[in-house]
Amino acid sequence: FLVGLYLFQAFGCWQVNKELMLGQKRYPPEERYSFSQVAILELTYIVNFGSELAVVSMLPSFFEGTFPLSKAQAGMIASSYAFMNLMSRPGGGLISDKLGSRKMTMGALTFCMGIGYMLLGTVNGDWWLPGAVLLTMACSFFVQAGEGSTFAIVPLIKRRITGQVAGNVGAYGNVGAVAYLTIFSLLPEWIAGGGEVTPAIISQANQYFFWMMGTAALVVAFLCFFVLKEPKGSFAEFHEGETAPEAQPMGTISSEVLE
Repeated sequence: FLVGLYLFQAFGCWQVNKELMLGQKRYPPEERYSFSQVAILELTYIVNFGSELAVVSMLPSFFEGTFPLSKAQAGMIASSYAFMNLMSRPGGGLISDKLGSRKMTMGALTFCMGIGYMLLGTVNGDWWLPGAVLLTMACSFFVQAGEGSTFAIVPLIKRRITGQVAGNVGAYGNVGAVAYLTIFSLLPEWIAGGGEVTPAIISQANQYFFWMMGTAALVVAFLCFFVLKEPKGSFAEFHEGETAPEAQPMGTISSEVLE
């Protein structure tokens, strides 16, 4: 069924774009935009929002299996990862607005996220529990701030089709979550080699899972630094095509206001 659905969608894409792909149709330069930039934003959303959904799903069992905690205690501690959303995601957008380079902000946050996941892969029962919680919250901050910085760039790719670009980029967060969780569900069996899945193997699978997400984030950070382009007019006062409103003398009232 999924293969058939994919082929149907692929055929639909071909039908819509065949004139362009065959060179029978050309858009004027002012209507064009670089799809490679959209693709990089899709990859950033895979590694940040996709990994967030995956980690939220496995973190309670990770804490329960790593530390002497009940299910309720592990669930409450793991919730700290999602709780960071309240400030981290808007914080990522704010940082992108303030630092003067949206691409460098995106790259730096994604790099720090990758390092955070690498460090989470080293957490074991010998760790001090509050230290593990603080590391989890720090990693969560960079993950969710990266999400905010992704959508600080999305509207700047091509203003006329902002909704299409946003929908396209946002969809890949769910794609990333499905991919990550599929790999996570298969890791213990792969490591066990068909044998019994023991707690030690599950612990090793958790470690590999964090390292895999960290590696993916570092690769995407490299693309942000060296391939992603700073959007034109990133910090312009007005959007392309807009003009500044005319100043009116003090004490005058616009006719539009009176209406």
